[in-house]
Amino acid sequence: MSDERFVPPARKNGWLIVYIFFAVLAAAGVTLSLLYRDSAKPGESINKERRKAAKYVSYVIIFSKIDEARADSIIADIVADVGADTAVTDYVIGSPITDPWCASIGEYQRNLKKAMTQAKSMVIGKQSVIVSMVAGLLIKNQLPARIYFVGSITGDDITSIAPRTANTSAAFELRANVQGPITVISYLEPAKAPANAAYWALYQGKAFATEQRIK
Repeated sequence: MSDERFVPPARKNGWLIVYIFFAVLAAAGVTLSLLYRDSAKPGESINKERRKAAKYVSYVIIFSKIDEARADSIIADIVADVGADTAVTDYVIGSPITDPWCASIGEYQRNLKKAMTQAKSMVIGKQSVIVSMVAGLLIKNQLPARIYFVGSITGDDITSIAPRTANTSAAFELRANVQGPITVISYLEPAKAPANAAYWALYQGKAFATEQRIK
């Protein structure tokens, strides 16, 4: 089945809408920061200094629970992407059950495992909002970024979130063109499930790199 029915039609004022959405994303990023401000950890001041010195950023967005073996495999991939010099990467997790920011690669691995294996079921609208909030954080810096989608989109139809997702994808493209490169990596499975395929299609053909990893 073609995914064309999920893609919103092009509009003459499309870029204006994207710029407005870009501003909304920035506000969403601030909101996410405020939500976690009161749960600062003892090493938070050191963590902030480390983030200032970061040369790369890694965002992992957890859409749904996955099994432990699959989580271990994906986490190993992400660590391999980060490389040997883990001190130069800013680690961020998009999940409602863990702190978004991690002070070290070890903490990142532990929190990713928790987020992936203990994730609660989310309605599709909330899944979409988490991506938008992470996008709000993304546009606050110019670092080369990798964004990972993990899990599965809820349901079989993404019509309700297609406009928001199309705008998020366009904001990614604008960020890649203006601020810094982005690579979006999909672990959405099953890849051929209608919602997963339609959601991933909205990130294709843009001015940023994409990679679909299926094992």
